[in-house]
Amino acid sequence: MFSTKDSLIRKFAFYSFIAFVATGIILVVSITIHIRADFAKYMPEFEFEKHIFDINLIIIAVIFFGLLILYFLLLRIIQYASKTLVEQNKNLIQQNDELEAAYDKLQNTYKATVVTLSRAVDARDPYTAGHSGRVAAIASKIAKQFGVAEKELELIELAAQFHDIGKIGVPDTILLKPGTLTEPEFSAIKEHPLIGTNILGNIEFLKDTLSIILHHHEKYDGRGYPNGISGSEIPLGSRIISIADTYDAMTSDRPYRKALSHEEAIQEIVRCKGKQFDAELVEIALDVLQNHWADENAGQEFADAL
Repeated sequence: MFSTKDSLIRKFAFYSFIAFVATGIILVVSITIHIRADFAKYMPEFEFEKHIFDINLIIIAVIFFGLLILYFLLLRIIQYASKTLVEQNKNLIQQNDELEAAYDKLQNTYKATVVTLSRAVDARDPYTAGHSGRVAAIASKIAKQFGVAEKELELIELAAQFHDIGKIGVPDTILLKPGTLTEPEFSAIKEHPLIGTNILGNIEFLKDTLSIILHHHEKYDGRGYPNGISGSEIPLGSRIISIADTYDAMTSDRPYRKALSHEEAIQEIVRCKGKQFDAELVEIALDVLQNHWADENAGQEFADAL
């Protein structure tokens, strides 16, 4: 097998040789015809043929050596060009490898930043420690079983990690209140999806998650917030996160109540199927929650594996 450089040189040599030989033959024939037409009648045939033979030898020799010199010069040029192209190709491959490594490092940095920020939000409330990570884990599993594309799956995981970041803008007196919220206090809580999108709006790699975060408290029947949209108007990621968020919230202790059991939370999700939640997604979520999230340890291991 020839290298790319050797292949280029051999092709150039073959076609150049054909071109040079054809040029020489045409030139010899043309000159012979021209001389024969003008001078054959002025000298004997044998003397004319001798002169023609000598002239052709001279022409052939000149053409041969001239083209040979030109051939080797061009061959040298093509060798240099081939070597340059090979070096440039090696450099491009190396640069591409370096860019891929830098991209992977940047992606890992993004993910680490996401996890750190989401944990910072959870840390405000000891009752919700690890909430965002668990919601992201559940939502990811539901989305995978639903068959979403890889790119959309990444967006759903990111959105789930940041779905409650808007609670940074909610006062602790409301967020950590042990009793029932008043109407104004609940209105303040309902602002957190919009606050979250405002916080994240200038972060380039999170821009495609904003609509998912904004609508994760919408209800399938249109009675949710902030926009009261319904059905397929609600982004798929929001509908998935809504189920995951509700399950984890119900099975976690809160200032105003104790955690529900796994079975009680499942019953509540089933009761709200087609009302608060997308019925098709509930069926998938039930399989995920029953088979992959039935106990706290299994759930936490699953979340840590993301």
